[in-house]
Amino acid sequence: MVSLVASATEINILVVDDTPHNLRLLANILEAQSYTVLKSLNGRMALQTAHCKRPNLILLNINMPDMSGYEVCRQLKASDATADIPIIFISAFDQIDDKVYAFELGGQDYITKPFHELEVLARVKNQLLIQQQKQQLRQEIQYRQRAETRIRQLNASLERRIETRTIELQQVLRFELALKKIAEQVRDSLDQHQILQTAVETLGRALDVSCCSATLYDSDHPSATIRYQWVQPGSKAAQDPMCCRGDFPNVLEPLQQRTCVTFCQTQPSDLHPHAVILACSIFDDRVNQTGILGDLWLLRETHTSFSDKEIHLVQQAAAQCAIALRQARLYESAQAQVKELQRLHQLKDDFLSTVSHELRTPITNMKLVISLLNAFADQKNGLLQERLSSHTQDSKIRHYLKVLQEECDRELALVDDLLNLQQAEAAAYTGQIISINLQDVLPHLVEPFVIRAQSQQQTLDIHLAPDLPTLHLDWHRLERSITELLTNACKYTPVNGTIAIAAAIDPPDTLPMRCLHLSVTNTGIEIAPEERSRIFDKFYRIPHHDPWKYGGTGLGLALVQRLIEQMDGSIEVESANNQTCFRIRLPIPSDMSETDMNETIRPGSNNSPVIPVSADLG
Repeated sequence: MVSLVASATEINILVVDDTPHNLRLLANILEAQSYTVLKSLNGRMALQTAHCKRPNLILLNINMPDMSGYEVCRQLKASDATADIPIIFISAFDQIDDKVYAFELGGQDYITKPFHELEVLARVKNQLLIQQQKQQLRQEIQYRQRAETRIRQLNASLERRIETRTIELQQVLRFELALKKIAEQVRDSLDQHQILQTAVETLGRALDVSCCSATLYDSDHPSATIRYQWVQPGSKAAQDPMCCRGDFPNVLEPLQQRTCVTFCQTQPSDLHPHAVILACSIFDDRVNQTGILGDLWLLRETHTSFSDKEIHLVQQAAAQCAIALRQARLYESAQAQVKELQRLHQLKDDFLSTVSHELRTPITNMKLVISLLNAFADQKNGLLQERLSSHTQDSKIRHYLKVLQEECDRELALVDDLLNLQQAEAAAYTGQIISINLQDVLPHLVEPFVIRAQSQQQTLDIHLAPDLPTLHLDWHRLERSITELLTNACKYTPVNGTIAIAAAIDPPDTLPMRCLHLSVTNTGIEIAPEERSRIFDKFYRIPHHDPWKYGGTGLGLALVQRLIEQMDGSIEVESANNQTCFRIRLPIPSDMSETDMNETIRPGSNNSPVIPVSADLG
């Protein structure tokens, strides 16, 4: 059951009747229910009371003098202040027309006289409930209207925020792409002109400015000039002195402090009547004392200033420009150093060539003279023999001539090594690809070293694989390399030591391509690990490893490494268990014919993989 929200004492009911008895009767009925009753004896008083007190309900008698209840109802409904007050007509008229007319005027109910107390209270309560529901519905409608208005406001605000955020995200994306483009240009190029031109153009387009310029300081920083500029198509902006820092002396100090400056011209020019200018220094802490390299200048022909994000983008672009300038200058410096090193290297080569030639000529002459002296000394009836007073003097002269001969040979070997190494490094070492069979040429190449090994009580063995093919290679380079390795082996192998040279074809499954594998091994010596990394350096000699005191130039292994590398091969050294092994690997061309690959040593060599020194070469 629906009940009234407000208490009865809070409800005002206006009773209008020209009959005092009826007025008191109705008032008593209502007051008995705790309603607050307002009384009026005529229509004019009722209108005044309704406007002043604003009752919750009006009980209005129809038949009244001066102003009927109908007229009072019409005036109440015509006023905005009282139009919503419900009216219950009370009349003795029981005709249908009277009731219809009362409802047409705006009445909410109709009670006929004589009235009954319960009927009056029921109809009063019903109208109050209807009025309460109307009020609640009106409040709910107003609440919903306010809620809808708020929702529309929130939606509009959200749309504005989304639009603003979208613009911000698009701006951030545009800025990131611009910075990425500049950074990629810095990464991929060392041309500062191309990088800075790309930077000013990218910044100008990303920030939608009229003009973007890059100025670079002179070496002594007294002035700066525009080096790179981008102008918006259709803009009046042009290369203008306004972009030079000399026109704005007040801006210099902040720029020297590496601070971005945004300002407007106090006296606008004809080209830029409302220009906003942003200046940002390009600095590098590693350059000079101040590190200032130049400035970025941006001009916007609008009343809108530059935002913090735009200023941050310009600062990041300035940092990338500084990196580009530093890299470009380092590259230029490196190029200059490379050219200088090339010049010095050429001078060194020229010097070595000249010195070697100048040394070799007199040494050769000295050797010739020594040979003549030796021949002259051998003549029993020569002039020198006649002047010798004893056999002792003859022995001394021969000893001195021998020492002189050895020293000449030593100096000539040094000169030869210098010349050969210089030619190898300059790629001037001439060679010719020929077909060779190692089974034939290698024993003949080793033969002098066999004699030398025997004189030093050493053993020299040759190990040749039976399937060695005929090879097409630069025999001159290979012969020089093998000779140098065997010379070192004889030099550093002690008495009763063993020297071995081996040749074989590496199986195809061990390397990406077939290779000729040559090795020279000698016992009685082991190279320390810290020495192996330097053994191919020029002029480097292992200390305390020369039992025969032959000495050396320290150029032989460096020359061997250069020669092998020029043949697209490799050389490495292994040393352990009191022996040392040098391994050479040379690639075999894949287009070598099948006949060449299957050709083995010639008949008469006994197809032996080991050739003992005493049996075949003694």
